[in-house]
Amino acid sequence: MEGQPNHAGGPVGYAGLDMFFSGPAGLKVTGIGYALASAATKPVMVYIAGDSTVCDQTGNAFGGWGQMIPQYFGPPVGFANYANSGAASGSFGSYWSMIKAKWSAGDWVMIQFGHNDKTDSDATVQANLEKMVSDAQAANVNPILVSPPARLSSIPVGDQSSLHAAAAKAAATSKNCPYIDLTALSSAWYDSLTISVSAAQTMYHQGGATHTNLLGADKLAGLLAKAIKDQNIGLAKYLR
Repeated sequence: MEGQPNHAGGPVGYAGLDMFFSGPAGLKVTGIGYALASAATKPVMVYIAGDSTVCDQTGNAFGGWGQMIPQYFGPPVGFANYANSGAASGSFGSYWSMIKAKWSAGDWVMIQFGHNDKTDSDATVQANLEKMVSDAQAANVNPILVSPPARLSSIPVGDQSSLHAAAAKAAATSKNCPYIDLTALSSAWYDSLTISVSAAQTMYHQGGATHTNLLGADKLAGLLAKAIKDQNIGLAKYLR
């Protein structure tokens, strides 16, 4: 999957692939190769469920961490990002069905919701997340719950309880699955910045508190990759 499942004007996903190369001046691509997947060489897939802070964003203004995290992993890991702008834990059903139709035993799924669950209680969000985790575990797929990145509206950042990190942590504890507190990790990163909040938004966000640009998305993806390593989650062995 490449591009948001349901987003006008954006990449439409299968059957296409956008490739981006960046680096020092004079960078050249000398060749591109591929291998056909078989039962013996099938990639370990990581599916991603989430909202606009996670999704493959169109163009180069906005960026979701889900489009930046693949670079931190090597073969045989592949990523399929089904995150979609505006999605919430209780409204992701059709996209969740797309993921379930494709995953196989031994695959992984990273799940992050909270930004669009503002009118829901922690109990409701926890129940929604637990249902997703249960679906994955029943299919012998490995879930990782991730709390949402903090909103950069001040430095130090303020109260982030509306993002339901408590619900994600409680769901992970209840279902005995890995949990990454990206709310706390991103809050600590923002708090460490020695610039004004407006300067931070210009550098790492796209004109607001919630949505990162490509650089900010890469920073969040790096925090997640480090957390996977630090917590010794099973995916850690595939990190570059």
